[in-house]
Amino acid sequence: MIWLTFFLLGSIFLSWCGTKLKVPFAKQIFIILLILVIGLRYNVGRDYPTYEIIYDVPDSTYANYVEPIWHLINYTLRSLGFASRGFFFLTSLMLVMWFYKGIKKMSPHFYVSVALFIICGFYYESANIVRQFIAISILFYSYPYLLEGKITKYLLWSAFAALFHVSVLIILPIILLSRFRYSIMLLLSGIIISFALGNSLLNLIVNFVMPSFSAIELYQYDVDDFDAGVGSGVLKLFYNLFILAILALYHYCKSSKSDPYFHMFLNMVIFGVILYNTFYLFQPARRLYLYFFTYLIILIPYCMDYFKKSSQYITIGITSLIFFAFLIKQNLTVPYDFDFSFF
Repeated sequence: MIWLTFFLLGSIFLSWCGTKLKVPFAKQIFIILLILVIGLRYNVGRDYPTYEIIYDVPDSTYANYVEPIWHLINYTLRSLGFASRGFFFLTSLMLVMWFYKGIKKMSPHFYVSVALFIICGFYYESANIVRQFIAISILFYSYPYLLEGKITKYLLWSAFAALFHVSVLIILPIILLSRFRYSIMLLLSGIIISFALGNSLLNLIVNFVMPSFSAIELYQYDVDDFDAGVGSGVLKLFYNLFILAILALYHYCKSSKSDPYFHMFLNMVIFGVILYNTFYLFQPARRLYLYFFTYLIILIPYCMDYFKKSSQYITIGITSLIFFAFLIKQNLTVPYDFDFSFF
């Protein structure tokens, strides 16, 4: 997977050069490449076998837990004669296109955001949690409506996203809170408290919130019995230090405060870090942070504009190298195979 990442990053550079030279469809060709790479993957992602079963065995136990729209999609694809490859390709097409359109609308530096989409691991993580990432991509694409204060349109898109993953209904009220400006001390306190007391907060949620879902039985568990799916905690520390650095930039840079959108992207990423800290040991709930943390690929390019031209390259270079180091560590031994059998 590492060599594939180098290939994709090289393709981003070629696409950027093509855009500078006014080569027709330079961006679109690269986006098609992104769709092909993730859409033709075979047995890549933790949940890949599960989604394959859901598609091939519609009355399986796994299929009972997915949203109704997925049954409709799978039924339509099977009726057209597609094997499970059709499902993975279609979902990859949807995901990449919505992120592409969202980046075009929101990012001041398109290619920097696309590179970060890969380097920060979001592109590969979409292969792990397909349904949720489709919902994430829809909310990402429609977030400009919230930026512009078009709440009704954003709520309609949110309802559409909830069809693909019901977790949207849980995080939507928090997303709406990103519209407001908060004091530096309040944001700082949220980061520090969640980092220092995340485990305690998780236990409180487990003991007092989760029992309300007893009828579902999915959330009756002991944290110690659950595979957290985390490493040494260095990545968690980096996330917190990195967002603290951006928060300091926001505090000392007057232009960031006057920017109409900077505080909203900052809020989204901070909300994501707080959720990450709180649910660090509970993987299913920790995944909710991706609804917010993906806006890092927009926030970082915004931050670049507050540095001098020469400093921009140094800042983005160091940032990318650190994120890339974590990406390599997480995917160094992960194989990446392809399947072209659509029927």
